[in-house]
Amino acid sequence: MLMCVQDRDVAKSNRLFGIWCAVIISWCTPFAPAQTSTPAVFVVNNVSDEITPYHVLADGTLEYVGSYTTSDGPMVVALSPDGRYLAVTHGTQNEIDEVLQIFEVGTDASLSMVLSTLVPNAPMAAQWLTNDILAVTETNFGGDNFVHVYEFSSDPYALTLIDSEDTGGFNTYLVLHPAGKYLYAQDSLYNTIHWLSVQQDGTLLLDGSLGTGGVYPLKLAITHGGEYLYAAGGISQGGHNVLGFQISGDGSLTALAGSPFQSPGQSPAYVSCSGDDNYLFVGHGTDATVRSFAIDENGGLTSTGYSFDVGLQGTVGDVKTHGDLLFVTDESTAIDGIKGIYSFQVHPNGSFSVIGDIYDTGGTRPEYIAVWPGWRIADLNDDGVVNIDDIFVALGHWGPCGICNADINRDGEVNIDDIFAILGQWGTV
Repeated sequence: MLMCVQDRDVAKSNRLFGIWCAVIISWCTPFAPAQTSTPAVFVVNNVSDEITPYHVLADGTLEYVGSYTTSDGPMVVALSPDGRYLAVTHGTQNEIDEVLQIFEVGTDASLSMVLSTLVPNAPMAAQWLTNDILAVTETNFGGDNFVHVYEFSSDPYALTLIDSEDTGGFNTYLVLHPAGKYLYAQDSLYNTIHWLSVQQDGTLLLDGSLGTGGVYPLKLAITHGGEYLYAAGGISQGGHNVLGFQISGDGSLTALAGSPFQSPGQSPAYVSCSGDDNYLFVGHGTDATVRSFAIDENGGLTSTGYSFDVGLQGTVGDVKTHGDLLFVTDESTAIDGIKGIYSFQVHPNGSFSVIGDIYDTGGTRPEYIAVWPGWRIADLNDDGVVNIDDIFVALGHWGPCGICNADINRDGEVNIDDIFAILGQWGTV
C-alpha cells in the first residue's frame, strides 16, 4: 500500500515537473492564440456568397469584423475545436462535386482562405471531430448518403479522405457529442438517428441507430453536459413535434418519456440548448417564431410561453446559443424590410429580449451561424482570472476525461495541449 502511494506521488511530481517545464518554455516562446479572446459569430450569406464575422462584446452587442467572399452558394460553416479553422460547404444546382473551402481564422476573427477543394455532392453538413479531422456529408435524397471523413493537413494545406460511412436516405445534419467520442447523423427519409463512435485514427464506426417513428428528425442539438439529444420534427406528424433522447455512456439513444414533445409553434426546424442547459430554443419554419422550452431534470421539455416572431413564413435562418446569449438569423427582407442577425439576452425564467437592433450582415440571405466561445474558457474556476489555479484544476482532471471543461481543445483528454491553452490566456479575463 505504501509503495502504491509513493508511486502515485512520484508520478504526480513528475507530471508537475513537466508542467513547469512547459511554463518556462512558454515564457521563452511567444504564444499565438488560435483565435480571438473575444467570442465571435460567423454568419453565412447564402445568396451573396460571403461570410460575415462579428465580435460578441461583453454586453451581448455585436461588432462587425468584415465580409469575406466564398465560392458559389455557401451553406454551412464548422469551426475546428481550437477555433483556428473555419470549414465552409457549398451547394449549387449542378449535380456534380461541390466546393469545400477552409479559412484560417485570425486573432481578430478575420478570415483568410487557405484551401479550396472538391467533395461529393451535396455537402449539406460538416463537423470537425478533432482539430485535424473533418466530417462532411454526401447528401442525396433517396440515394446514397454518406458521412465522409477527411484528415486536414496545414503543411501543405490539403484534405485526405480516410473513411466513409453509410448514413441512410437523407442525412442533412451532424452533431458531435461534447466528449468528442460520438457523432450523430439524422436521416429524415427513414426517420432514424445514427450514432457513430470516433476511433483513435479519426475514422468512424457505426454503433447503432434508433427509429423516430412517424416524426422525421431535422436539426439536432446536444446539451453541453452531454446527457440529452433533441431533434426538430419539421412538418411531420402534425408539425409541432420536438424529439428528445437520453444519451447513454456508450453513445446509444433512448427516447425520453413524453417524446415527441409538443410545441405551440408550427414546424420546428432549429434547436439549440442554453449555456446552462436549462432551456431549449426552437426555431419554427411555418410561423417563423423562436420559442423557449424548460428542460427538466429528466430531459423533458415544457414550453415557457416566451417567443419571438421573426416575420414571414420561412424567414428563420438559424438559431444558436452562447452562454446566456441567443443568436437568430432573419434571412429575408420580405414584409418588414429587415434581415440579418439578432442577439438576445436569455433570462433565468427562459424569456429572451433583443439586445439593440438587428444587425444587417451586408449580404443576401443570412442563414447558418457558427459560434466561437472565446478563450475565456480557460478560466476553469470562474474567478475572473486565468492563473496557476486553473492549471491545478486541469491537473485534477488529467488524462481521458469524458465530459470535462478542462479539456479546452475538446479532444477527449486533458493533457499538455490544454496547459498551453491556459498559458495562452494568462491574466485577467
